[in-house]
Amino acid sequence: MSTSTATHHRRLLVIANETCTGAELFETLRERVDGADAQVLVVAPALTSRLRYWMSDEDTGVAAAGRRLTQSVERCGANGIVATGALGDADPLQALDDAMRTFDPHEVVIATHPAGRSNWLERGLLPQARERYTVPITHVEVDAASGDAHVVTSETPDPIAPAREAHTRRDLMLLLGAWILAIGGSAISALLYALGVDGWPLMSWVLVFDLGLKVALVSLVWTLFQRRPRADRLDL
Repeated sequence: MSTSTATHHRRLLVIANETCTGAELFETLRERVDGADAQVLVVAPALTSRLRYWMSDEDTGVAAAGRRLTQSVERCGANGIVATGALGDADPLQALDDAMRTFDPHEVVIATHPAGRSNWLERGLLPQARERYTVPITHVEVDAASGDAHVVTSETPDPIAPAREAHTRRDLMLLLGAWILAIGGSAISALLYALGVDGWPLMSWVLVFDLGLKVALVSLVWTLFQRRPRADRLDL
């Protein structure tokens, strides 16, 4: 992602998790564009599903982000706002981080899906963005289907928002420990069977401990899968 950062230009960054549309969104952008020298950069994160994110399959997200970016830049132009565009990381907070370093904006507008239809990676984005950066950040919810948009004046905490901090080593150690326990449970079950243990002692072990350890492993994997976006980035 590269663009001019001349100091005499006012720079406005738009993180477009949803296609830019709606009179209120464009009015918000025009209010923040200070004359003809302003620079507007629209960044479209490659949002994707949990499963595709976990499997490192961002192709669908990148393609959708490309279409969203093209439409957003065109619609900005049609509404008198000259903008350039760039694809961003699948995690909108990471996309914002990248743009803050390379574009150095004076202000940020984040356009998201409406509440209740947000992508899982959008959840918790605004509070964390405001905590991380001192520049003004405006949140606009955009419904591309209806063409409506409105500025969000108060954020509702989301208790299931992804934890953004990367704890790769800790998570790998947890997974390794869970795998060792699961494999160990199966090994002990096989040993008990080989020793001729049967009846309720064997069934109790298999159902309570062996199966229980595997359920714990699945639960751990699902928790990490739900709560923490992957730390690596897209190369675009």
